[in-house]
Amino acid sequence: MRKLGISELFPGTGPRSGSWSNDAAQLIEELGYNSVWLPEHVVFFPSYRSRYPYESGGATEVHRTLGVHDPLVVAASIAASTSRLRIGTYVFVVPQRNPIVTARQVASVDQLSGGRFEFGVGVGWSEEEYAALDVPFERRGARMNDYLAAMRELWSPKEISEYRGEFVEFEPLHCFPKPAQERLPIIVGGNSDSTLRRIVKYGDGWAGYSRTHEDIRIFVERLGEAMDAAGRDMAELSLKVGRRSKGSTEKDWEDDRAYLDEAFRLGIDEVVVSPRIGDENYERDMRRYADIIGL
Repeated sequence: MRKLGISELFPGTGPRSGSWSNDAAQLIEELGYNSVWLPEHVVFFPSYRSRYPYESGGATEVHRTLGVHDPLVVAASIAASTSRLRIGTYVFVVPQRNPIVTARQVASVDQLSGGRFEFGVGVGWSEEEYAALDVPFERRGARMNDYLAAMRELWSPKEISEYRGEFVEFEPLHCFPKPAQERLPIIVGGNSDSTLRRIVKYGDGWAGYSRTHEDIRIFVERLGEAMDAAGRDMAELSLKVGRRSKGSTEKDWEDDRAYLDEAFRLGIDEVVVSPRIGDENYERDMRRYADIIGL
């Protein structure tokens, strides 16, 4: 089944902050989209030394953004105003926050949504943001792996959880609520070798972004080999790739249609599109994407 999700910067400032995200989510659900995905940055900066690792349009938007709502708070709000739409983070910067607090918040959102939450995770790219939060930027990947393992322990159905790792450890404790889903999906963002290893060990899917068809083909092929070597089945995974809207000309829409068609042919389960939320044509673009794949 060809699934379409939608992601955008739900802004914390400007005329479309506040309850606008709930109105948009209701329309997204009405149009037949499978999911809505929420980005995560705690703070933004007037300028960056760090290099934005994806396409230039996204960098431009990040550099002009003053702030976004907390994704887990918005997820709970959207859960209350929708009934079918799956809700996720694309992606939550795991190493920047205490894993016990994060585990409880994520489980709470999953409970409040009736088991509709997917935890898209990543290591982040902004050294400035890590510094502001007083978290080491170095070895953030290893920290994230430890945090994910700890959260899996906290989400287990056991009444008492305990964990000892390099970056986090806790004595036997109670951590409730537990997620509504028997296994809450961890969708791993990124395109690196570390991403492959992280999916195989901890993940239930991939959240790629700004990938060409050749990039997708190579990554999915390598992921299949890694899953086979670990004795895991690719059918266990949900493969997603993010696609930023190119514009509004007919040629742009033809390109978008061709991109989606080929991505699905390459084994992608869900394409997450990103019309620009500040654009006056945002609703038109949501409807156009829905028409492209026949939602």
